[in-house]
Amino acid sequence: MPKMDYIGTMRSASASERSPLIESGNPASTYDQSSSHSSAILGSPTGSEEGASEAATASRDVEDDVLPETSPLGRQLSWGSAYILVMSRVIGSGIFATPGVIFRSVGSPGLAMLLWIVGPIAAACGLAISLEYGCMLPRSGGEKVYLEFTYRRPRFLASTLVAMQVVLLGFTASNCVVFSQYVLFAAGVDAPTAALRKGVAVGLLATITVIHGCLPKLGVRLQNSIGWVKIAIMIFMILSSVWVLLFRRNGLESSPTNDLSWDHLWDGSVWNWGIISTSFFKVFYSFAGLDNVNGVLNEVKDPVRTLKSVSTVALTSATAMYLMINLAYFLVVPVDEIKKGGELIAAIFFERVFGRGFGRTALPLAVALSAAGNVMVVSFTMARIKQEIARQGFLPFSRLLSSTKPFGSPLGGFVVHFIPSFLVIVLPPSAEIYSFILEVEGYPAQIFSLFLSGGLLWLRYSRPDLKRPFKALTAAVVIKILLSLALLMGPFFPPSEAPENGLFYATYAIVGVGILVVGVGYWFISSVALPHLLNYRLEQVVEVLDDGTSITRIIKKTTYDRPFISHEVAIHDIRGEEDRYSLDGQGFQIVSRPATEREFVDDDVIKSSYYPEVEQLLKDITGASRIFIFDHTIRRKPAGSETRDSASRGPVQRVHIDQSYDAAKTRVPYHLPDDAETLLKGRYQIINVWRPIKTVQRDPLAIADAHSVGEDDLVVTELIYPTRRGETYAVRYNDSHKWYYRSQLSPEQAILIKCFDSKTDGRARRVPHTAFEDPTSAPDAPARESIEVRALVFHPEDQE
Repeated sequence: MPKMDYIGTMRSASASERSPLIESGNPASTYDQSSSHSSAILGSPTGSEEGASEAATASRDVEDDVLPETSPLGRQLSWGSAYILVMSRVIGSGIFATPGVIFRSVGSPGLAMLLWIVGPIAAACGLAISLEYGCMLPRSGGEKVYLEFTYRRPRFLASTLVAMQVVLLGFTASNCVVFSQYVLFAAGVDAPTAALRKGVAVGLLATITVIHGCLPKLGVRLQNSIGWVKIAIMIFMILSSVWVLLFRRNGLESSPTNDLSWDHLWDGSVWNWGIISTSFFKVFYSFAGLDNVNGVLNEVKDPVRTLKSVSTVALTSATAMYLMINLAYFLVVPVDEIKKGGELIAAIFFERVFGRGFGRTALPLAVALSAAGNVMVVSFTMARIKQEIARQGFLPFSRLLSSTKPFGSPLGGFVVHFIPSFLVIVLPPSAEIYSFILEVEGYPAQIFSLFLSGGLLWLRYSRPDLKRPFKALTAAVVIKILLSLALLMGPFFPPSEAPENGLFYATYAIVGVGILVVGVGYWFISSVALPHLLNYRLEQVVEVLDDGTSITRIIKKTTYDRPFISHEVAIHDIRGEEDRYSLDGQGFQIVSRPATEREFVDDDVIKSSYYPEVEQLLKDITGASRIFIFDHTIRRKPAGSETRDSASRGPVQRVHIDQSYDAAKTRVPYHLPDDAETLLKGRYQIINVWRPIKTVQRDPLAIADAHSVGEDDLVVTELIYPTRRGETYAVRYNDSHKWYYRSQLSPEQAILIKCFDSKTDGRARRVPHTAFEDPTSAPDAPARESIEVRALVFHPEDQE
């Protein structure tokens, strides 16, 4: 038999005239057992004061990640800027340094080229997953958003691990190192000291941090310019190799003797999976960045369409360039020189093609410029992702780090990004630093990739309701899962020879996994052990900074819950009798009025398309001459999917009234200060227009007859915001309450719920309502989806 919670978790039973099972039952309801006044502290005014606990910790709900969000910086990135953001990230040091490292590891041109052929296929599988997630959840944050959305339990675990991985391992040190090596090579420094190499690398990192953090517009223009230069360099390299092969092969200083015939292509191959897997990490790193736009979608114009086209074009471009340049290396540079030069392979290539003067100076500087451009775009994205982590309350000084002041940039994110990058450059042994950095970054990233891929398949099963503008092939997802598993097995296959750098061969995996283990330990202590031992729980509250940035603060709450008691009530189905109930009579009214908008996923569309329809509906029904809509709430989460976590945006299962009398009166001067004095002289109301997005099959809405609920049954709940105070009403149980609902409510219908009416002439002034568990609903019934729009309704001509 269904149950109903008044002010806490309202579960109601239903006595339907159309369902004998419900008609004969007496569902249990939970009513408030508190005093006549209670209070709660909120992070920021949401406009929705609909039940103490629901409003009291209003947060940037993870369920809202399906909605686009615009950054306080605005949507400043066009298609061209987004393309450069991807290409400049992909074309970093990888193609100029990694081929030599890979060849030196695997031993043969054939095996090295095989990795570069399979690499784009694997990259395409990974890209497809990122595209499905990005189009489904068009928010800045990338993997942070996707993992949090997919893995919500245990609470805070995904967020903590993502924060640990991104903050501690999301650095740009490797390309700073390559920049340093190429600059010094071009300057003729043949044996630079470790201090000099690291000093130049740190200098680049600091310069980019200052430019992006303090001169953001200049930073974007500069990284766009460098991005096009990088593409030009790639094309120039390809054309140079073609020119050499056609006209100058015999005129090279020493013609390569590489035998690339099939019989000798595989000579010297090292068929050790540990070595192959670490080499594969390096190939992935060369294609890393195809999802770079995913991290900054809040700033991208037309984010979904741009994401799909930019990423696909970038993958095609990069693959073609990479394959041709790798082939050029083997045709121009002798194998022995490649093994000896390692990551300086591109510099050797230019020197052999253009001679020692131009080849040793001008083009290595261009390669260094390319590496610097990579650092710019990676810093640009990572700073914003780290700002998102700060916004979520997972970093110290989150208010400071989340703000875009004083330069209109995520300066705090750039500072957080600078620190680990600086340490990674300075602390590890100088020998083989490039390979070590790549491997440390790559291993834990594959763990997250595995969970993202598996989570995508799970979401398809558990959340078929989500809109997916792009859907990856299931085969691609499976391939990515298998590939991640294979790469994660690499450390279990030791190489035949000990590494030359003196480190244990699996040090990269130990360091990466160790950081994640520390993250799990920190999460358990901070989110489970301490709250249990000290009798508090963690809650999230929203705060809006003065620059417009919304942040979430995690606070300790010890007085959140209030006592409740369940009572059995009857809830009558009024289907077919809707015209007997009206706003002034019982306090609610069901109307048939289809809406043009059907999806309700884009805030801008809701406000531009649906708001005007709601205004006209309210004018038609009430006869009002002026309507002011002050907020809307969308609910898509199953009511029973989580505990009483106020951050969950599901149906509110507690008996409540959205506004107290006093709070309703403050709404007018708060929203319309210039007209408040005049408007308050006439009749004014607050009405909630509640509409299902899909036909309701679960957790329907129940409304009480306003006249059956006396004033003595109402309990004021004070809500304290940073900038104002609000109040709602909770409700004590009384057996005189009369409850109604309309079964199978469709999107073509809406319920008008009166939250307040200034008239005191006997008309209904306010009406309690709640969601309840319908015992006749199928166990696998889809979660209820609904939108509620709250509006001030004015009748200035109706004055007492």
